[in-house]
This record gives sequence, structure tokens and C-alpha cells, in this order.
Amino acid sequence: MESISLTYFVDFMLASGTGRITSVQQIKHAPDQRYSDVYRPVREAIVDMHRKGLDTRVLADLLTSLTDPREQRLFPKVVIGYGKFLRQHPRLTWFEPPRADHSLGSVAIRVNPELAFLINGTPHAIKLYFRGEPLSSRRAVLINEIQATGLEATWPGMVFAVLDVRRSRLFTHTPKAEVSRLLRAEAQSLASLLATSA
Repeated sequence: MESISLTYFVDFMLASGTGRITSVQQIKHAPDQRYSDVYRPVREAIVDMHRKGLDTRVLADLLTSLTDPREQRLFPKVVIGYGKFLRQHPRLTWFEPPRADHSLGSVAIRVNPELAFLINGTPHAIKLYFRGEPLSSRRAVLINEIQATGLEATWPGMVFAVLDVRRSRLFTHTPKAEVSRLLRAEAQSLASLLATSA
């Protein structure tokens, strides 16, 4: 089976009842998230800025170049929130983030944190969260557990985190064996639903 996005998998896990059917249909039939994601331009601008060691003015330049009304409404909040995060952590050292397809039984999840920094000498891999609603602790726990189980064997000592960009809030991973077991059970449920859905 082709790997699915971490976001789609977490959405499935947090759905209940018939919402799970909708989530499965989205995974099976919706356009690939890499091409339908409204936040893609600002996400790529943030990553490119760090990868190339550019000044934060590139994000301001992005805002002035926007012509899409939705992007004009959403992106300034993202840039302001990300700027606040950078001010909270003024000495970040960028490195290329780890990536992997993480196998949970017959389901593979694309684990692709966008950012990786040394923060106070400790390596951190960070997934960016852009949605308008605040990042819930439940969602953060699931994202971080998937990142940790998918990548920690290759990156011992790495801290895994998810950043609620608009609110400049960083949620770091705390290992929970019961959550890791839940991921496997939910992946089995998802695989079963995918196999039987039209």
C-alpha cells in the first residue's frame, strides 16, 4: 500500500462514528495533500528560509506578493506566530530533518517533520501545525508519538515536537507505551476500512 500522510492518519484517529467513513474516503479519493494544501507556500517559504540561511524578511516579502484572498487572510497570522517562535528561540541551528515511511502493520505513514534545529544543543525535529483551531493536546500526542516511533531508532536523542505556528506553542514528545499500542490498533482498523470501502 502507498503511504498516507501523517495528518490524514491523525484525522482518522480523532474521528468518531460515521466521521471515520468520511476520513477513509478522504484518504482513498481526495487529492494528494501535497497538492491540495493551502498552507504549502508559507510552509515551503519557512523551510527554504532556514535551509538557505536567509533573513526573516523573506516571509514579509511572501506576504506582499500574495494575490489569493484566502492566503492574504491566513498567511499573516502564520508569519506573525512563527516570528514570535523565533524570538523565543533566538539561537537555532538548522539541520536537514529526518524523514521516513513508518510501517504500522499494513499501513505506512509518511513521517516528515518540516524543521530540525539544535535548541540549546539538543536536536529537535518539528512538525508544523497551521490550522485555525488551536492544536489540541490529543492531536499533539498522536503526532509526536508517530514521529517518535517512526524516527527515533535512526535519531537517538532526538526530541520530537509539533509547533502550533499561529500560537507559537511548541508541544514536545513524552513517550507513552499505551499510545504506541493504540497507533497499531488504529492502523489495523484503517487498513480494514480501506480494504472494504468503495
